[in-house]
Amino acid sequence: MTTRPEFPFRVGDVVELAEQHYCYGLGTLTLRIVEIGRRERHSDGVWIHLRGVELGHPSGPRQRRVLAKLDAIRVRPVPAPAAHVPRRPSWQCAGCGDPWPCPDRRRRLLAEYADNAAAVSVYLGMQLVDAASELRHQPAEALHARFLGWLPR
Repeated sequence: MTTRPEFPFRVGDVVELAEQHYCYGLGTLTLRIVEIGRRERHSDGVWIHLRGVELGHPSGPRQRRVLAKLDAIRVRPVPAPAAHVPRRPSWQCAGCGDPWPCPDRRRRLLAEYADNAAAVSVYLGMQLVDAASELRHQPAEALHARFLGWLPR
């Protein structure tokens, strides 16, 4: 039984290829990999079939199949999104430093719980209970406004 060697990239990675290292296209190609295909040995090295979404194309993202030179594929570092979670015991946002829940986390919560307003209220109510024990110096009305007062009715 032979095992397939690991590649320095995987499905989901964003890779960049210089024009001379892929067939066929012009300019640098930026591709989010969705499928890694078979390899081919050519006189100038090993090439690999990739399928992905081309990023940065003038008409927007589009599906692409390319044959790329294996040793020329460069994974583009993707910065990790800032985690907008509370830093305890201060209850400041770890991502932006604002009081938690920060504006970004509020937007994300509303989108995440768009179909279930009761669930986001319960979640934030539980967070309020935890925060109240650590933020004893803040008035209850201020904590209520911070954690629940911004929710749409």
